[in-house]
Amino acid sequence: MSQKLCSLIVVFVLLSGTSLIAQTKDISISGFVTDAKTGGVLVGANILLYADSVDIGKPPLHGTATNTFGYYKLPNLKPITYFLVFRSLGYKTLVSKIQLKSNDNSAKMNTKMEPENIKMQQIVVEDKRYENTGASTIEVSPQTLAKLPSLSGQTDVFKMLELLPGVNKASDLSSGLYVRGGSPDQTLTLVDNIMFYNPAHLGNIASTFNSDALRDIKLIKGAFPAEYGGRLASVLDIKLRSGTKEKETGSLGLGVINSFLVLEGPLKANATYIIAGRWMYYDMIQNKFNKSSSAPRYNFYDVSCKVTDNLSETSSYSVSAIFNRDHAYNPAADEVVYDIDWKNLCISFNWLQITSGSAFLNSTISVINYEFASKIGKGSASTSGASYYSNPKLTDINLKESAEINWQPGEKFKTGIEMAIHHYDLIYSDYYDSNVETDPDAGTTMNALEGALYLQNESELSQTLSTNIGGRLYYFSDKKLVRFEPRLSLKWQMSNGLYFNAAAAYVNQFLHLIVRNDIALPTDLWYPSTRNIEPSNSTQYVAGLAIDANDGEYHSSVEGYYRDMNNLYEFKNSIVLNPLAKDLENQLTKGKGEAYGVELLLQKNKGKLTGWIGYTLSFTKRQFKELNNGEYFYPRHDRRHDIGAALVYSFTDDFNAGLTWTYATGERYTQPNGQFRFDDIGTGQPPKLYLHSPGLNAAMFPDYHKLDITASYTFHWTGHELQSYINLYNVYNRSNPFAQFLVTDKNANGQEIYKLKRLNLFPFIPSIGVKVKF
Repeated sequence: MSQKLCSLIVVFVLLSGTSLIAQTKDISISGFVTDAKTGGVLVGANILLYADSVDIGKPPLHGTATNTFGYYKLPNLKPITYFLVFRSLGYKTLVSKIQLKSNDNSAKMNTKMEPENIKMQQIVVEDKRYENTGASTIEVSPQTLAKLPSLSGQTDVFKMLELLPGVNKASDLSSGLYVRGGSPDQTLTLVDNIMFYNPAHLGNIASTFNSDALRDIKLIKGAFPAEYGGRLASVLDIKLRSGTKEKETGSLGLGVINSFLVLEGPLKANATYIIAGRWMYYDMIQNKFNKSSSAPRYNFYDVSCKVTDNLSETSSYSVSAIFNRDHAYNPAADEVVYDIDWKNLCISFNWLQITSGSAFLNSTISVINYEFASKIGKGSASTSGASYYSNPKLTDINLKESAEINWQPGEKFKTGIEMAIHHYDLIYSDYYDSNVETDPDAGTTMNALEGALYLQNESELSQTLSTNIGGRLYYFSDKKLVRFEPRLSLKWQMSNGLYFNAAAAYVNQFLHLIVRNDIALPTDLWYPSTRNIEPSNSTQYVAGLAIDANDGEYHSSVEGYYRDMNNLYEFKNSIVLNPLAKDLENQLTKGKGEAYGVELLLQKNKGKLTGWIGYTLSFTKRQFKELNNGEYFYPRHDRRHDIGAALVYSFTDDFNAGLTWTYATGERYTQPNGQFRFDDIGTGQPPKLYLHSPGLNAAMFPDYHKLDITASYTFHWTGHELQSYINLYNVYNRSNPFAQFLVTDKNANGQEIYKLKRLNLFPFIPSIGVKVKF
């Protein structure tokens, strides 16, 4: 990093720090709100401030809510007596008294709230009331996940997010989220501030983090605020929960195709742990009972753990670690050979502090290791004849420091510095040879440094209007490149229950996911920006209306979006990948794209029947001078129409049933529409067989649709809580194709011809299991 840039960052930090110090001289009250039994933080708990006495018939003097770490702050207070009312659904209301003195700078009030079981003739209890979260932002309760169907027995984040408008998947074999025309690499996935390259298991059956270990889930589908960066399309921000302080506890799930285990409890007075693991052994069932199936053989396992220690009332740390491995391979009798293996290993250390001026500081150090091996070809049951091979190995060290302060009532300021050190070992080839994996001269080794400084301020200008204004300063070492990214969003309550949301942002991305248009199976090859490969950039706009009716029981929204994309990269036509040539950049071509669409959502939040129906009309286009004759084409994940429905019916408190149904326009792919022979005159050779293609991604798979159903019953036996479940995956056995290949065959005359081979993924799969809490 240049001395000039270092000086610039130091000046910014000093100015920011001076501003913060100047704002923290007023008296404030701050602290954490937690569950009195488990010790877990309460997100979104409301704190109401009254002067001298509590009169609920009058509006409070001031109010706020806890952030994703359970922290709150009430600034700019006078030296008098105050009463604080703490409220959170499912907990007893708590009133606390505090007297501020003139010589106080700040007062700390950490609060433990007792869970409350309310018994009446009939009552509906929600975990969180509906609030207008702003433009393109969706917050998900982990409790909602448990009531939806899944193949593995544990409903997961990705399975639910795919049902929401604006979130698509390319096929059952795709991994990651396709949000508003962006590919999976354009979504920033954070788990406890750890960045994930590939956060999903095959077909998004499950994410690589166990849903039983999640505390908070937030998806921002576009034009995200300045505190996030490094990706073009969207942000998925997930927080792992801490273990319970109450006692050693856990849950065990045993299923036909998968099992899982969760253990948690106290380590000492102020420290807890949680560890969660899963193992899916579907390939064992396939190989034993369905050997003739052409569906891919597949298994995965993952482990996540977190240790949290509250050092004092103003300081705590946590250590998080996640590991997963996936393996998908072809059946023994399949003539198309593929062996796809990927794994993540992520470790982070997170330190939270509250300064004497009640500024909330968060420091994170994380190490990320990601590896993806893809061997694809045609031949016997061996990958030695694979026609494509890639094996990127990525290692990152990330450092983040952020500060948050409520410097005025209704004003929240955030700033932070981020630095990422990237190391890439990239191997790619038109063929697979075991020697390539160990040859030190094969592939390419690269290093890169990425830095960022951001500033943003969230303002409640009135009871009906709020804004988020900020900017992000980016630095990329290889090109000595500095870019500024402005961000702006607003929320306006036009009338009771009617909201208008809008946002705009400019973003950059320095990492590219290069895919093969001529191969339908995963061919992930991550490649950083270099002196010759430009960073991608995008300008995006969103605007929409939301209606909240009948005290939040019904919610509907409509939102439109537009985003352009520049400096996108794909492989050229007729590429030659030599692992020793180190000329991958010469095989790439640069282009641009755009994505736009409209999203509709109808949602019911209360009653025995809850759920939603979402619809998306979207357009995604790309243009490269060296592809498709320079004309616009549609990428694989372009889906014109997409419908997602999720419904849950609670017959009783212990018996629930749910269903999900998805429909989407078929995935696009490149497929020749004819074949012909041409006789090379004078060569003496037999006529050669040629293919004719109408254009890049001009063909489409049949429309995708699938119905899943689940039912669960909770009961008690020998003092333990048990939950039995049955899941019906792909109820009407829809054959949704995920890949196509051309293989050579002989016609009746003995001439060589090309024959189309189509592969489908998972058929109808019933599964049962039981989950035991102990």
